[in-house]
Amino acid sequence: MRPLDSRHGFTLLEVLMAITLGAFLMIAASTFVFSMGELWGRGTDERLFDRHVRGVSRFMDGLLRGAVANADANGGMAAVWWAEPIGNEYTDAELLTFELQESPGVLVWPGEALPYVVCSFQLDRDEGLFLLWKSRLEVDFEDTSPRRTRLSPFVRDIEYIYYDTESDPPEWERKGEPLTDSEGSPILPSRLQLSFVYGSETRVIDLVLPTASTGVPLY
Repeated sequence: MRPLDSRHGFTLLEVLMAITLGAFLMIAASTFVFSMGELWGRGTDERLFDRHVRGVSRFMDGLLRGAVANADANGGMAAVWWAEPIGNEYTDAELLTFELQESPGVLVWPGEALPYVVCSFQLDRDEGLFLLWKSRLEVDFEDTSPRRTRLSPFVRDIEYIYYDTESDPPEWERKGEPLTDSEGSPILPSRLQLSFVYGSETRVIDLVLPTASTGVPLY
């Protein structure tokens, strides 16, 4: 005879613990680039905001470090350049663009990492920072818009950091918009400064843009 207190199902607490464990495993597997609102709901705190900022910063830094060199408009090689994404329906502005030999794990389609992925950063001050991306090997590469993955809903501003060698002494300059050359084309900055805002909390991080690539040129 079975004891009276034996049970065949799970308590609510056990179910919640299982869901929580699964959520943490998902976070670890996805490099923590999802928004905190998606992971924890609206009741987030300062500690989780800091973790989100660090996670997004590491992810973006890893993307830039993995950029491979491509021929630029001047006939040289560049790891990051300004370009209007091919087939882009989201904006007609030139965006900071780079290419990866293989996409990171979170950029998969239809279930595997794509090779030769062209990426661009796009800021929407209302919705946050997005990554636009698609593979050169896709048959409709020239015609369709890139996929749009939100890296953070909390990025509200990007400033462009340039090293002014003409000043005496040379100094760093921070600009709200990219500097342009004599033909009106945007000039590549040395660094980006991103401002994350959550409620009354603001975090500012710097990202260094690579000037040379350790990857294998694609062309």
